[in-house]
Amino acid sequence: MRLNITLLSLIILLAFSWSATAQNYALQMDGTDNKVGIMDSEELNPTDALTVEAWIKAYEWPSSVWAGVILGKQGTNPDKGYCFTGGENGKVEFTVSLDEAWSAVATPAILGTDAWYHVAGVYDGTTMKIYVNGILQNTTDVTGTFTPGTGVVMNLGDNPTWPGRFWNGVIDEVRIWNVARTGQEIQDNLATELTGTETGLVAYYPMNEGEGDTIADLTGNENTGQLINMVAEDWVTGFEPTTSDVGVLGIASPSAVGSGFTGTEAVKVEVKNFANSPISTFDVSYVVNGGDTVTETVNTEIAAFETYIYAFGGTIDLSGVSEVEITAFTTLDGDSNMENDTVTEVISPSLNILVFDETRHNYGSYGQTQNRTIYMPENLDAYSQVLMHADLTCPSGGCDPWDQPAKISINKNAESWELARYITPYGIACGDWTWDISDFRELLTEKVEWESYIQVWGSSGWLLTLELEFIEGEMPYDAAHISKLWCTDNWVYGDPEVSYDFDEMVVPIGANTNAAKIRMTMTGHGQGNTDNAAEFSEFTHHIHVDGVETFEQHLWKADCNANSCSPQNGTWQYSRAGWCPGQDVQPWEWDMEGHFTPGVPVALDFVLADYTNLLNTGYNSGSHTEPHYRCHSYFVQYEGANNGTEDVFTATSQFSGYPNPTSGTFTVVGKVEPLKEISVYSIDGKLLHTYPVNLQEQFSIDLSVYSYGIYMIQAKSENHVGTIRAIVQGK
Repeated sequence: MRLNITLLSLIILLAFSWSATAQNYALQMDGTDNKVGIMDSEELNPTDALTVEAWIKAYEWPSSVWAGVILGKQGTNPDKGYCFTGGENGKVEFTVSLDEAWSAVATPAILGTDAWYHVAGVYDGTTMKIYVNGILQNTTDVTGTFTPGTGVVMNLGDNPTWPGRFWNGVIDEVRIWNVARTGQEIQDNLATELTGTETGLVAYYPMNEGEGDTIADLTGNENTGQLINMVAEDWVTGFEPTTSDVGVLGIASPSAVGSGFTGTEAVKVEVKNFANSPISTFDVSYVVNGGDTVTETVNTEIAAFETYIYAFGGTIDLSGVSEVEITAFTTLDGDSNMENDTVTEVISPSLNILVFDETRHNYGSYGQTQNRTIYMPENLDAYSQVLMHADLTCPSGGCDPWDQPAKISINKNAESWELARYITPYGIACGDWTWDISDFRELLTEKVEWESYIQVWGSSGWLLTLELEFIEGEMPYDAAHISKLWCTDNWVYGDPEVSYDFDEMVVPIGANTNAAKIRMTMTGHGQGNTDNAAEFSEFTHHIHVDGVETFEQHLWKADCNANSCSPQNGTWQYSRAGWCPGQDVQPWEWDMEGHFTPGVPVALDFVLADYTNLLNTGYNSGSHTEPHYRCHSYFVQYEGANNGTEDVFTATSQFSGYPNPTSGTFTVVGKVEPLKEISVYSIDGKLLHTYPVNLQEQFSIDLSVYSYGIYMIQAKSENHVGTIRAIVQGK
């Protein structure tokens, strides 16, 4: 804690004076085993209201926001207490137990590394709030009664119940109150030493000892903290409020995506204002392959914690160069943190971009969620397709034993978009999965934040390898636009209090739209209920267009016993609601041909089959879990279709095919009329084989004779023609 500090301007500049003789210490924790232990006491278990404050400086953010504990007083069986944590590229989260269940509020990813921030979490009985440097970042409404952490010790730098969530950085000036502090009170006192006698203050650790193996609680409650696995060198200089801090996040251009550099490459750099006040004038520079320094002045105002991609004037000639090293840095008078000013990147363009390289996911220090930022080209017009490939392998301790949902998403313009889903296998390595994500091409430009989530509850977990493949060629349409329809990870099914009719969505149709489709990824989960829903229950749902039942979804995966990811443990051979263990989930697609008019909005409604779960209470998360659906669906519109629109569909309202992907047999189903003919085309339109079919409802063809890749399967009936995109994988 810095002593005798006076706040001069509502923390906007955080300028203050202090005594030259004042002590100013904090505790540095290594993210490995350092922590402070504090015994449980009645004062540390508020029941009506709570405020937790601290000054923090992170050296590194863990991949999950709960994985870096600033202050932890959480217990379980039942869930009780509270905690303050940080991770996920600069988020902090405040969590409390209400009615023996966790509720949380988090900031966006706005904090940097190697810089001081004041963080505060507030619970007042009906709302939770979280502040950074006295500025409110987020609020959430809550209900329920606070469940105090009685009987649970408190840790600074780790979690007492789930150990191993260590803080990698510095902690200073920890305060706990049994009242809900207002934003103004937090602002007025965040940089001011307290006496320890303030109303509502139940624990106060200024950490000014500078030596020894304990920290004192300056309130009269005397809840002394014991340093654990720490040495004298862990006493470091205390907080220094950040007044000015701008730095470089990454090189946004040239992009790493492509078959080579050009002679007119733009240089773009993403910068961030890490401080509390707007900035408007600073220098940014770059150096290519150790050459001359190019410097320009940024005159755009950047708000507190915001980022900005600056484009340098002119271009650089990189033709014939296979690899380039670019160093970018900022210069700002009064910058109080030089650690984040400079970034150096080596860029080698490729049509295959590795997003995650055997990246660990677990329920522990690695976390269930992993993130990575990739700077993409300004547009993807040079590519006919964008494919995404995934593989799961086992960590040294073995794979997780359970089948759990996992997904790949991107965060773009403050929205999350699920691109693909898969289900982990029972304890073995699997993969060789491919999804066509070309429909998302308008989102896959410039800065893209990639997110991988695997629902895993064990410490071993999985290693994910994810790669993007860009196929050069002419797009099959002039433009594609995608918008959200129904997107949820937990649509409760069978509860009379929850509608089985999703909200109707009215979709504006562009005046130039001449083809469209609905794209949906849908899986059912939960068991031990009536009809063993929703994982093991077979239902047919319907999509209504402008009030008319139009499309059918028979949500049932009957070929799990043919899964190439075998043999597994568990019930991997059992049929399920839209998925199999150890397999990718390919999207459903319905062709909107004949169901829309350009320039006229269309109303879409998704109606689930009528079902009531007679056991809709008393879930125990074991043999009886709530039936629910994970549904992420989009409406895709195409303009121009200069090469035809058939190859943008993997299924139609008249035909479907399975398994997809396949390493051998592929079965085509006539959903409306019997089949007359099936033809196989290469991705570039070359006819490979035609099969005459004698009016059968389904017909199987052998695709194992073809090499790995994507093939167009054209199906014909008496009155319909449709094309299914089939993915052939290696055996």
